[in-house]
Amino acid sequence: MPSDKPLQDDDESYSIIERLADAIRIEDDLHAGTEDRQRLVQDLYEGPKKCQCCLNWVHEMPPDVEVDQDNEDCTYPLIVRRRVLATMNGNKKRIELHSIEIRHPQVREVLFDVFEGYDNLVKEVKFLIFKAPFRPFFWRWDRFNAAIDKEESEVVKTILIQLRSLVRADLAEAFAVKDELVSHGIITFKHLWTIFPPGELVYETPRITRQSNLGDFFIVTEVEAPHDDPERYQRHPRYHLFCTGTSWNGSSFGATNDNISLSSFKGTRKIADMRVVPVKYLEDAAAIKARCLERGKRHHELAGITYKAYLPEKADEMSESERKQHTNRIMLDSRNCPRRTFTRHLSEVNKPQLYTELITQAPVDAAPPGGHRPLEDNPLRPRYRQPIPVHDHDAPYDEPYARPPPRPLVVEDDPMATGTEDGDKNKKQVLDELELLLLSSYMHGYCLKERKWDDFEVDRIIDVEKNTKPFDSLVLPNGYKDLILSFVENQLKDGEAFDDVINGKGGGLVMLLAGDPGVGKTMTAESVAEKIHAPLVKMELSDLLKDEQDRMPERRRRDSRSRSPVSSRDDDELTKTFSLAAKWKAVLLIDECDMYLEKRSDDSPERNRLVARFLRELEYYPSLLFLTTNRERVLDPAIYSRIHLTINYPALDLSSRLAIWKTFLGMEEGEFASTVTDEEFDTLASIETNGRRIKNITKTARMMAKRYDRGITFEDIRNVMRITEGLQI
Repeated sequence: MPSDKPLQDDDESYSIIERLADAIRIEDDLHAGTEDRQRLVQDLYEGPKKCQCCLNWVHEMPPDVEVDQDNEDCTYPLIVRRRVLATMNGNKKRIELHSIEIRHPQVREVLFDVFEGYDNLVKEVKFLIFKAPFRPFFWRWDRFNAAIDKEESEVVKTILIQLRSLVRADLAEAFAVKDELVSHGIITFKHLWTIFPPGELVYETPRITRQSNLGDFFIVTEVEAPHDDPERYQRHPRYHLFCTGTSWNGSSFGATNDNISLSSFKGTRKIADMRVVPVKYLEDAAAIKARCLERGKRHHELAGITYKAYLPEKADEMSESERKQHTNRIMLDSRNCPRRTFTRHLSEVNKPQLYTELITQAPVDAAPPGGHRPLEDNPLRPRYRQPIPVHDHDAPYDEPYARPPPRPLVVEDDPMATGTEDGDKNKKQVLDELELLLLSSYMHGYCLKERKWDDFEVDRIIDVEKNTKPFDSLVLPNGYKDLILSFVENQLKDGEAFDDVINGKGGGLVMLLAGDPGVGKTMTAESVAEKIHAPLVKMELSDLLKDEQDRMPERRRRDSRSRSPVSSRDDDELTKTFSLAAKWKAVLLIDECDMYLEKRSDDSPERNRLVARFLRELEYYPSLLFLTTNRERVLDPAIYSRIHLTINYPALDLSSRLAIWKTFLGMEEGEFASTVTDEEFDTLASIETNGRRIKNITKTARMMAKRYDRGITFEDIRNVMRITEGLQI
């Protein structure tokens, strides 16, 4: 009987485990008769090697072997193979179970049902071999016993009892740990495999970097124990849990793989406190499953290409204004993400492939591929010699082993790239409760502010609030905003309004905003994106020009080898950015384009190539594009043929500067509201400056004022302008 108290981590506890294991072995020997064993079980032992690759099985027990009892027999239903290993002192040898082969057809039928779902067992195959350690029997022990109890054939039942006696003796220590440790909710590192059977639903606790206190659910498909390989156990003592979950790959939902490592620990540990916990040992499991199920439904709703906002870390501890300031805009897009998730069919979530690597249907004595390896063969010499293809870097593309240049990423008719949730809902599969529960807590996407792909927590993804205030507060001369908005709204309403006469070309709206720095060009593009509730994608041509310079030597060498009359197009950042902006139905902004799109000349072939590629992309771009410049006249003349609307921004007058000062100083409310009076506003507006400098001055003054927990005063503005601008007001 198991004790009422859990065993402590000391030498005495382990001696008790060992005594319990011995008692289990003795009990099994009493239940399984000696006569039945001699009649049903045949023992084979590891003999002298005949080759380097295989074990040689013999009927005679090798000399100098420590044995507990005489196990000689000559029968066939069960073939037991034992390895001969050296003991610690090296003077004697010991035998250890290697495998048990089932040769009785009716017994195989019973075991096929017991281990259904493991290792892709096929009933039509006549071979069935269980390898030590016999973990599948431990994981399916109740099912195995039930099959023995209901078996009607006395012959089959007797064989199964003998089989049970063999494997239970080998698993005696595991059963002792189950009774004395696992029953009290604790476990040792060596016996972690006992609580993670393939097919078990487990819960991975939240990572340290995650803001949510909610983890992920998985189904274990395979357990890799370190002590199966003693050498590896000493080097890397950790378990590997191979798991299955549900994920969105950009086109559909499917089963996905995950690998969780469990590091070693000393003594015993509470199962509920581990990084990965089987659901049966999870505290408050019902509440956690309910929350993860709601998150899975949210993940299902967000699947597709959607424009969302992403809350900052520790958003609950921030004020409303701070939360809005640090909230980023993101595009959820698993399909175009470089780290796109690869999934299998969704049916594998409910019926995953379970592997133990301990059940095989291949003959033990089968020769390895390529035949047996003689004992005198040199192990350092390669067994196979295959010709290695040599890549000819000077070969044209149609020659063998030559690698053609990558194809460009073009804007395709993507049924999932609707840019709206409504367009995607009809394309998604309906998920059941388990599939929703196993959905990942992260989604792939692109951060528009930081301009990089990343993984985003589902619990921190929120809807983008519609905000027309930036466009309404935009300071422009009369008629400017109406003209811009008219073009944009017509483009959104009828994308063919600006299309080319040739189908497939054009369709987008390209606007050039020209004027001095700080007159509102960039803010115009940003406020238009807010007005139409579209993502804003910023492109830096400086990175593309550097990339072009780096590519030139290789491109020249490759084009000189090419037999094609047309130079190949590279799948570069320029093409990718235009393609993604089109798929996302985004507003594309290229600031200070005059620095890289100057008139072509013979002095800069890299710039010429960039301009040519840019013109080609403009010709086929289907969405909104804003170009800003301080030097309109230096642009390449071909650029103007692709521009639909050019707007020249005049310098800011007195009324414009007054409106801009009031806009930036009126952003704070309540106790942090500005105390600048109307007369002081008039004084500030009389100073000739631009909008960017006004923005920087007010931002600096706001930081100074918040240091004293108050709003901005006129004195703060004076101090900032005196220090940063050298102006005395």
